[in-house]
Amino acid sequence: MKKKIFIISGIIIFMLVVVLVSRSRRKSVPQVETIVAEKGNIISKVTADGTLKALNQVDIGSDVMGKIIKMKVKEGDVVHKGDVLCIIDQSIYSSRLKRARSSLKLSKLRLSKAKTELERSTTLFENKLISKEKYEDAKLNYDVTASELESNLESYNEAEENFKKTIITSPVDGEVVQVNKEEGEMVVIGTKNVPGSVMMTIADRSKMFVNALVDETEIVRIKLEQPVDIAIDAFPDTTFGGKVTKIGGMPEKSTSGTEQAINFPIEVELSGVMQEFYPGMSASCEITTNRKDSVIIIPYPALGRQKIKGKEEVHLESDVVLLLKGNRVKIVPVKTGLTGDKGVEIKDGVATGDTVLTGPYMTLRKLKDGDKVITKSKIKEQKSKRQIKIRGIKK
Repeated sequence: MKKKIFIISGIIIFMLVVVLVSRSRRKSVPQVETIVAEKGNIISKVTADGTLKALNQVDIGSDVMGKIIKMKVKEGDVVHKGDVLCIIDQSIYSSRLKRARSSLKLSKLRLSKAKTELERSTTLFENKLISKEKYEDAKLNYDVTASELESNLESYNEAEENFKKTIITSPVDGEVVQVNKEEGEMVVIGTKNVPGSVMMTIADRSKMFVNALVDETEIVRIKLEQPVDIAIDAFPDTTFGGKVTKIGGMPEKSTSGTEQAINFPIEVELSGVMQEFYPGMSASCEITTNRKDSVIIIPYPALGRQKIKGKEEVHLESDVVLLLKGNRVKIVPVKTGLTGDKGVEIKDGVATGDTVLTGPYMTLRKLKDGDKVITKSKIKEQKSKRQIKIRGIKK
């Protein structure tokens, strides 16, 4: 009886050893994910964020300082070039204009008198009836009076211009999209370090644009007339079409922490305009910079870089892809092309129908040429067969 127990125990132990060895061998073979290389379409895009701006969008300020005594428009009003928008208190500028006018009138009278005296002195001097000194005094008086008249004329013109500036008119045709000031509020003139008051904004919304910024590494891919898909935050379920109409030549620098970002401004025109579009709305642009049809595309995780033996036994770093040949790995150098959302275009090195290893990343980076692997789809197939076999035994 004891002998039978030992025999049975030995058989059981032997079977357990066989199973454990089998499992350990199976575990030692890396499991990988794969795809079959196929041809498809690839689109290369550049993304840029910005804000909406209307055609002829103008911020209305003032060239004179004062209190607004009359606001003649409100938000939503349509105005034409030359229409009166508001009036600044004219009392100070009216007084200055009157004083300048009086000074100019007095200067004209003095000049007239000085001219008469100079003509008389000239005649007397030519007839040697007065001294040269008397003649020169009369000439100097005329020149000084003429200079005073010129100065007073400039002061008058300045005072008249400032008086006219108290009446603010529209420089463009458009719509009043924003009013920032009310009657009774003060407006100030802008200086080098202090911006002036913006009383209102007028814009022609018949055409709308997106002013966006593109990173310096991608601006070289942007060209005029390239198609753009535009997403506006206020319309989350709608995408609008457009095209690139302007590319800025000077960068805009911004600092975030210790890093400095350099971006270039672009302008994108929307192909369709809705009444609900307003300047300042946030928008995101996807600019199509290139497109290729019927090319081999592989996902990004499948592409790596390794040193490949080249001519004269020199090892050069190259883009590589891991192919599955039977159950072995074959590392092949590839030539890449366009990049897009789906992956990378492979120009050379991979053919249609090749099985490409795509993951896991940590597994792929450790594989060498000729290594044995097993695909996860193959493991599932084997498990499925074992389950069928077990069920058959149970039956």
